[in-house]
Amino acid sequence: MASPIPISNLYYLLSYAWDHGLKEAELVSVDASACTDLNNLFAKALAAATHHLIRRGLDRSYVPFEEETPRIRGRINFTTSERNLTRTRGKLVCSYDELSLDVLHNQIIKATLRLLRNDQRVQPDFRSRLAHSLEAFHEVADLRVTPGHFHRVQLHRNNRVYRFVLHLCELIHASLLPDKAHDGTRRFRDFTRDEKVMAKVFEDFVRNFATRHLPGTKVSAMHIDWRASNLGDGLLPMLPRMMTDVTVAWPNRKLILDCKYYQEALVSRYDALRFRSENLYQLNAYVTNKAAEPGWENVEGMLLYPSNGYRFDHAFTLHNNHRIRISTIDLQQAWTDIETELIGLFCGSESSAL
Repeated sequence: MASPIPISNLYYLLSYAWDHGLKEAELVSVDASACTDLNNLFAKALAAATHHLIRRGLDRSYVPFEEETPRIRGRINFTTSERNLTRTRGKLVCSYDELSLDVLHNQIIKATLRLLRNDQRVQPDFRSRLAHSLEAFHEVADLRVTPGHFHRVQLHRNNRVYRFVLHLCELIHASLLPDKAHDGTRRFRDFTRDEKVMAKVFEDFVRNFATRHLPGTKVSAMHIDWRASNLGDGLLPMLPRMMTDVTVAWPNRKLILDCKYYQEALVSRYDALRFRSENLYQLNAYVTNKAAEPGWENVEGMLLYPSNGYRFDHAFTLHNNHRIRISTIDLQQAWTDIETELIGLFCGSESSAL
């Protein structure tokens, strides 16, 4: 986006996109004036998310240990015991598993907490909260975080609450510039200018927002089958995969929504602004193929862009059956206005901002 998204709105976007599970009261408690830059946004978000984890109880997993002990525990490692002559000391080398906080996801969080706690650009109150959270990780080993560590973390149903904070840690380390000032401050690259990163954030935000604010609906990212016949052997896997960004199913209404995050939602051709043709072709393929399924005959389609200095909200009917809407949403406005406008777009009301 040419104009920056306010820091407080960015926090909301990330919270929804990564399905933080925060209650409404926690979401509206963000003080925009306290988060003046990415350093303080990261610090505030990490402090809040980590506090949430600590209150629930940090995750423990079984970790293998090996030690010399006078008491048999777990499995005796006879080879190592003989090599080290431990019997002369009245001990054996035993291997066993023990529940421990010293697991990879806790090591990543501890390293990120320490990184921002030591950043002099972060406000003292946030640094104090980060330091307080670090006390809960005193049993966790230090780790020099690399991108590969995030791919090795294994989350399951019992520790899925770690998902948001690990997403945040990954973004912090990915955005961190290599240089460090003499006063201990760290600089972060503005990830909001990375269309690939923000496209995923925007898509996940819209889908999770719909899940939270549209009761009585089924919200999903849906795979759509090609309604094609006479396909030769091996041809079907060669066709492009159709996966919607957001599909909302009411009992009597269906909507396929594609989220697009571009620096420019419109393109200039022959001295005129036009919609991006590839986006419309994609949405047309989704709608026409899904419409062949019973119950989806009148499915609607929408393209949603973040606005960039101009706003539009246009609608037309495709094939005399499918309402198509192409709209923008202003991510720089007050968050309550974003909520109202986005709910209105989902429910089919005309934009009052135009």
